[in-house]
Amino acid sequence: MASIDFRYLIPEAIFVELTQLAKDGHKDKNRIVAGWMFADRKNNFAIINGYDVTKDPADSHVRPKSWMRMKKHKLYYMRKLKEERNIDIIYQFHTHPNGKENLHEVDLKILNYLTTGVMVVITPDNIVGWYFDKRETKKAIIDKMIFEIINE
Repeated sequence: MASIDFRYLIPEAIFVELTQLAKDGHKDKNRIVAGWMFADRKNNFAIINGYDVTKDPADSHVRPKSWMRMKKHKLYYMRKLKEERNIDIIYQFHTHPNGKENLHEVDLKILNYLTTGVMVVITPDNIVGWYFDKRETKKAIIDKMIFEIINE
């Protein structure tokens, strides 16, 4: 999925709203906001068309209490959104108010448990996705997804 031929586009208004979440978190003791980003797939483009914030801001990255429950909830919620809202692509996101675009240790542990997935990191200045796949190799494939800002 994450390849040179696939592009990730985000309208400027949504980009500004999402990066503002990270800026607000930075002002409020680096609090983290999490949620879901929705996209339409058009040929080799993923075009972001909305998002939902799902949690109250948290103080830090938190290791899930139950890995299995987290995985089941994520899969259930993604299927439900795809069916009810007719959404093509759903990405899970969270903010890194400190501005670091790289995945934290807890992020990597979650992706490692899921074996495949996308995690989007929102900083006060940028939005970066990380495609993770460990299904067929011992060493995980991690590709950076660059979101390009578009005018609507």
